[in-house]
Amino acid sequence: MIANNVASDDAAAGRRDGRRRLTPERSRQEILDAATALVAEHGPDAVTLAQVAAAAGVTRGLVSHYFGTHRGLVREVLRAEDARHRERVRARVADDAGVPYATRMLDVVFATLTDERYLRLWAWSALHPEHGTLATDGLTGIADMMEAGLRAALPADRVPSRERIEAVLLLGMSGAYGYALGGRSWQSALGHDPDDPGRAAAFRSALSAAVAAYLVGEEAA
Repeated sequence: MIANNVASDDAAAGRRDGRRRLTPERSRQEILDAATALVAEHGPDAVTLAQVAAAAGVTRGLVSHYFGTHRGLVREVLRAEDARHRERVRARVADDAGVPYATRMLDVVFATLTDERYLRLWAWSALHPEHGTLATDGLTGIADMMEAGLRAALPADRVPSRERIEAVLLLGMSGAYGYALGGRSWQSALGHDPDDPGRAAAFRSALSAAVAAYLVGEEAA
């Protein structure tokens, strides 16, 4: 009853001050979008419900109404990011009719691994598994889709083993995450312009080639 009153009060307040009248589903989504942006930039531990409410243009009570506690909100942010990347991988595999070769499959992996927002949330989730399963379920889901895509596209005797596919994910995640954290300073230390997008592209190309070569190495099937 209290939660319903909070939602009703917020809706009435919105009418009084000229804010848009949104459906409950749209209002919840806008709060989640605001929370995702803040959490990705500052980390879940540094974001409060009040900050999310301010960013979304609603009251703190409405945030609590839809998500309950801070932990509940963070859990939904992690789930939303996981779903976003699963859909990205599914769409890419579908567009490429199964992703017929290792280097193209690596493009799918890097589309996820080089997303700075996702990497930050993934790293945080890995350190705080009690808050969500982004670091475990998300990576397992990507491995599942990689394996399914390769099996659909390659002859049975050329499909890499599950162990090799998982190793590729670990190698790619380590390289991409490490570069996201230190790439700019490392490029500078090597005498390169850290703002030159070509430097990051060159690193990605080199890592992709190395990991793809391993994926289709001698121990296939």
